[in-house]
Amino acid sequence: MGKLSIRREHFMYSYNKFEPQNLTFQMHHYYEVLYFAAGKANYIIDGKEYEANPGDVFITRPEELHSIVFTGDEEYERHFVQFDSEFAASISPTLIERFDNAARRQKISAADAKKNGIDKLFLNIRDCIIKKTVEFEAVMQTYIIQIIAAICSLESKSAESPASASKKTREIKKYINRNFTRNLTLDEIAENVFFNKYYMCHIFKAETGMTVKEYIELSRFMYARKLHFQGKKMSEIASLCGYGDYSLFYKNFIKYSGGKSPKEFFVMNSSDDVLE
Repeated sequence: MGKLSIRREHFMYSYNKFEPQNLTFQMHHYYEVLYFAAGKANYIIDGKEYEANPGDVFITRPEELHSIVFTGDEEYERHFVQFDSEFAASISPTLIERFDNAARRQKISAADAKKNGIDKLFLNIRDCIIKKTVEFEAVMQTYIIQIIAAICSLESKSAESPASASKKTREIKKYINRNFTRNLTLDEIAENVFFNKYYMCHIFKAETGMTVKEYIELSRFMYARKLHFQGKKMSEIASLCGYGDYSLFYKNFIKYSGGKSPKEFFVMNSSDDVLE
């Protein structure tokens, strides 16, 4: 089976196997835990690059930029789960707080993942979906909770390369996230985060691997996905994403959609995840 996914309001699971291809940076408003099953690649999270080995697990927190760079021709196989804060909080008010701290490690080695049973949990989710027993959805949720708990148990252990963006970069992201739906300039951002514009751009690029303008464009692209799944028309989406005309929206959209027009992209990704 080459592709399998199931999406619900507050969580989702996806399995896929495909040939290496060019992928752009992504950013979500929820947590993602990815199990790297096969392939040869490096995984990038907020400007930090990790070698990806079969069995490794990667964790991204809300608003963290991430991407994968393939370093070989081997077939890429991965599983991932995504969930929002509400999903974890419904189990325990303190669980999401603990998980957020544990997620700062960004990578869990294959050895630690196997030792804590995380690899088997991903395979169990896939199996319960394939079998489609009456209780499969409830069972799937329990496996996701077990993945969260397993990662929390690793919270105090040393990470391969612990990293988090500087306070200034987080402030830049926070301001953009609140204002990207309108015309936003570098001068305005720099003024509101009390930073020199040129140094701001330098620091942001160094820590995230992306320019400030690219981050704004990506934020709008992800928001366009959300608006589409809410049933908004394309012209309305362009306006709500902060574009004065549709042609500019179209030009920037295809940068992050693999060259596909909005219509082509949404037809191909009609079953993809959007939890925001």
